Amino acid sequence: MTESERRRRFDDLFAAYGADIVAYCRWRGASADAQDAAAEVFLTAWRRLDDVPGGDAGRVWLYATARRVIANQRRSSRRRLALVDRLVAETPPPPDEPSLDREQSLVHEALARLGARDREVLLLAEWEGLAPRQIAAVLGCASVTARARLHRARKRFRVVYKELGPVRSLPARPARQLPPRRINEHV
Repeated sequence: MTESERRRRFDDLFAAYGADIVAYCRWRGASADAQDAAAEVFLTAWRRLDDVPGGDAGRVWLYATARRVIANQRRSSRRRLALVDRLVAETPPPPDEPSLDREQSLVHEALARLGARDREVLLLAEWEGLAPRQIAAVLGCASVTARARLHRARKRFRVVYKELGPVRSLPARPARQLPPRRINEHV
């Protein structure tokens, strides 16, 4: 592949998935490091451009790379990230942002109450629109494992969402209470 072909392929890859990868890095890692993580993902993509598959598989490759980059950032700066996470969680939204309606607020609160693994698999499926087999590629696990994690995360989300407020669109029935467990016990 010539230099101009490499540059064109990389530019097409960045144009197609750059915003998605930045958004993924923003919700998966500390928002202060999102741009750095995304830049590192695309630097890796540039260096290993011949290894990046074409089409939708390239998108999944970028998500998997982003996940590893973020894991590396966390290992190298665990205390700094913990402080940033606490500050982000305690900071109210800026007053100039439009207020979310009740249902959106409940969704955000329910997501915040879930464990990081549940939140990650739900956001990959619902926000990023990835199928379970694609989620498996991002997480580095079997497709059946990703499907099971997604199923359990959706169940936990429903329980937490119902606890936060009445749901108009779902029939009223008692929510099955899940015993409190550590996330690692489910995987």
